[in-house]
Amino acid sequence: MVEFIAVIAALVAALIQPSSAGPLLPRSGQLGTLENATFDYVVIGGGTAGLTIAARLAKFASVAVIEAGGYYEVDYGNASVVPLLSLTGLDVIDPSTSFPHRPEIDWELVTIPQTNAANRVLHYAQGKTLGGSSAINTMSYIRSTKSAYQRWADLVGDGSYTFSNLLPYFKKSVHLTPPNLAKRNAANATPEYDPDSFGIGSPLEVSWNNWVDPTLTWLAKCLQAVGLTINPKGFSSGELNGGSWLPSTIDPTHATRDSSQTSFLDEAMPGTQIKVYSHSMATKILFDGSKAKGVSVSTNGTLYTLSVNKEVIVSGGVFHSPQILMVSGVGPKAVLQAQNIPVVADLPGVGQNLQDPISINVANFVNTPNAQSIVANLATEPEALRQYREEAAGPYSSAAGYISYERLPTELRATLSNATQAALAAYPSDWPELQYIVGTFLSSNGSSMGAISATITTTFSRGSVTIASASITDAPVINLGWFSNSADGEVLIAGVKRVRQAWSSEPAQSIRLGPEFIPGVDVDTDAKILDFLKNNVNMIWHASSTCAMGKIGDKMAVVDSKAKVFGVQGLRVVDISIFPFSPPGHPQASVFMIAEKIADDIENGR
Repeated sequence: MVEFIAVIAALVAALIQPSSAGPLLPRSGQLGTLENATFDYVVIGGGTAGLTIAARLAKFASVAVIEAGGYYEVDYGNASVVPLLSLTGLDVIDPSTSFPHRPEIDWELVTIPQTNAANRVLHYAQGKTLGGSSAINTMSYIRSTKSAYQRWADLVGDGSYTFSNLLPYFKKSVHLTPPNLAKRNAANATPEYDPDSFGIGSPLEVSWNNWVDPTLTWLAKCLQAVGLTINPKGFSSGELNGGSWLPSTIDPTHATRDSSQTSFLDEAMPGTQIKVYSHSMATKILFDGSKAKGVSVSTNGTLYTLSVNKEVIVSGGVFHSPQILMVSGVGPKAVLQAQNIPVVADLPGVGQNLQDPISINVANFVNTPNAQSIVANLATEPEALRQYREEAAGPYSSAAGYISYERLPTELRATLSNATQAALAAYPSDWPELQYIVGTFLSSNGSSMGAISATITTTFSRGSVTIASASITDAPVINLGWFSNSADGEVLIAGVKRVRQAWSSEPAQSIRLGPEFIPGVDVDTDAKILDFLKNNVNMIWHASSTCAMGKIGDKMAVVDSKAKVFGVQGLRVVDISIFPFSPPGHPQASVFMIAEKIADDIENGR
């Protein structure tokens, strides 16, 4: 795989020109100056949620954004812009401890040993750049289920979190482009979706790939053959069952990544006075008593204070939002006192409740071509490059493809313990238990492989985030808690068995070559599958809920339903860390939504 990435890097050196892919840089007056200043709102973190809420607030207020990174298009180039490379060229998403060091784009966070997962230490990539993880994800745009949002509403005591009430915020952020069937040119991959789930929003571009990987069409057939039929509404209408060809956050005109930076920040630049403090660290939230009054900032060693007339908004993400709260005196009293941090608010839930879905591939060699084999072939790559540069089409234009969801079939559910069956039964009937993602890649010898991954969508294990010191420059201490609840292992074992059913289907027999490659035919008992899982599962980078939203009186809740931090004033947290639980689906769409919703709350004085 390393050799393949090197080949790709050489081939795509001139894929896109700076004029078409470069960021819209701030005007000189929008660059934060390294001196004390006052704004209505200061946003800590220029990621997915941070830039979204900052751009919305900048329409009626003065706003500063503090971001530790810069522009990913400059710092990371084609790998962060070209859709195919989100699957093959983003080397920072390597979860092993030998991950490539890219401090200009990645926070380089590493977990503590996972005691229930073979003591593995994992690198957990997080975007350190304007755009945050929307700049390094695989761009899938999927909402969760109606019952998940109802559960959210019930847990926080606020009916505005039901799907019907959230739909306007989902619609507001998104500009949808219908699929270009001529460019897709794939009879077996026609997207089905509900147009009523979208509107005339902006600025985030959402579209379907302008090319379909042939192997994915076969893998989709494999899942369909075992009962996971196409969902005619897609995955944006509050339903997650069956299969769907996914839309992605891709600008279809140029076939380039659309992130919160290229959408929300770029839209805000010409018409507002938003100020961007890039390559800058928010070191501490400053309080006057229990009221947030500003943020201490460091830019290359220069220290200064950004004060607020109204609020500080923390958008540091699942790991850094609890960290900045704790080093600023908001968090579990015992943790703060151990680091000699004055306690502003004793909130035991800060850094707790971490939920991280885990995933495993079942893979086989196949006889079908895929995007990677086409662009790695010197005979076919020039045409692929021409298609991309001249038509915004072809293999380079394609990223996320096809996903299926389901509740476990009866025969596999029966293999679970009574305790696990009871735990799953507590969730509504439209809440899927497993997600299956189809994918393709090349083996180290260049042979084509197909993979179907199983991912748990209901995470029973819990992890945590805490601090190593009172300094924000020391990385947070991350325990993902993998397999701390045995139910996760049981469900994922069933997921492996289900994927093997798909690989045994009639369509699979047309494409697979030889015996199962991953996990391998010798992994043939529950005990062996579980051992394989503990040594090989990976994250899908959807960790959440470390500053969970909840009701007043819930001792583990960190923010209320308007994202206001309990026990203080003038401080909100707006990012994936405030999700009260990990909802099924992919969280990107809901992160954009929550930023839209809280911006609306602020604008309307809530």
